[in-house]
Amino acid sequence: MTAVLDVLDLIPGDFEVDAALRGLDAVNASTVIVDLASGVAAILSLETRATFAVGVAISVTTIPSSAFLGVVAGVGQASDASSALLVLAVNILMLIAGGSLTLILQRRLGRRPLPEES
Repeated sequence: MTAVLDVLDLIPGDFEVDAALRGLDAVNASTVIVDLASGVAAILSLETRATFAVGVAISVTTIPSSAFLGVVAGVGQASDASSALLVLAVNILMLIAGGSLTLILQRRLGRRPLPEES
């Protein structure tokens, strides 16, 4: 959408991504912790059929970085776009890691049986 607005010359030439969004272009400890916790919440909510929690957990981690990536890419700020892509990749990897670690821990604690072989 940002690229379309830019092509239509609806974005001012001196447009800069607001400093308030700058936190979305760097990976820090809170990024990793929130993403891992979201992965855990996603697996646990799937098991208990609490489907709304899955959407909220994943949205909290991926939508801000995806939106930031779209805006900076759309206005041609390539260095910020690569940073935002890195944050999004870390978000996704930590979601997967959190969910996977939860399943591994459940299996080791005996709460999740191995599938039976045929």
